[in-house]
Amino acid sequence: MQLLVMYTWLGLGSLFMFLAVFFVGKYLVQSQRPALFISAKWWKKWERTVKSAEDEQWEQLLSRAGRPFGWGKAEWLFLQLLCGSAVCILVLLWAILCRVESFPLLSMCLASGGGYFLPYLALKMWAGNREDMLSTDIARFINRYVTLLENQVPVYNAMVKAARPTRKLKEYVPTLSEWNKDPDEALESFKRKLGVDDGVILVSSMRTIEQLSAGQVSVTMQRMESAVDQRRMFRHRKKIKSLGIGYSVIVYPAFYMGLLVAMFPWYKLLTEILAKYLT
Repeated sequence: MQLLVMYTWLGLGSLFMFLAVFFVGKYLVQSQRPALFISAKWWKKWERTVKSAEDEQWEQLLSRAGRPFGWGKAEWLFLQLLCGSAVCILVLLWAILCRVESFPLLSMCLASGGGYFLPYLALKMWAGNREDMLSTDIARFINRYVTLLENQVPVYNAMVKAARPTRKLKEYVPTLSEWNKDPDEALESFKRKLGVDDGVILVSSMRTIEQLSAGQVSVTMQRMESAVDQRRMFRHRKKIKSLGIGYSVIVYPAFYMGLLVAMFPWYKLLTEILAKYLT
């Protein structure tokens, strides 16, 4: 029976992974929004329902994450519902196949809730890692950009050369045709693609320095570099603080529970000795 349950779980898990990879691959190949398991008509209704309530927090999160797969709020909420429903179905199948005496309602609710929030947490982690990476890239970019401008290198060439050694920033640098068409629009597109606050500071400073002298350019970019470094340090302190809170919430209770379990036999022995000699 246990072998049957194991093979059932493996089969369902493999099926779920296959469907997920298949539809993501289908989206990447066709370059269109995936209407997973539903018709285009119902998908449009779902998008209208989700977009009817504007959520600034979701937009900021998607911008910070760089909109993975080109998905918006509708796609990510649908994926959350899909994951929560899949976990709920797996728990139901496990309860039916194992023939448990009491239905695990609480376990099903907790597991489904965890499955529902899993894509959101993954997106949030991706956004945080991307923001940290871009912050480091922007700090590197500033140093090289100022040096190149001081050496009388043209603005676009300085931008391309300064972004070359970065890990993520170089992917969003405007092309030469975009720059020749409209530099302001190219910088605005650059800012939108970055999607982080440090990117807003960077683009604003790049627009400002075009009207400054060589000495003022150096001072302005140094101030911007200091502001970016301070924001990065603030995020690191915030992350360390949240890790400390998580450590105290997760580790300390487990430590005290283990300590109580380890001390229980000694406590039981001590009570037996006291009961023997005091009675």
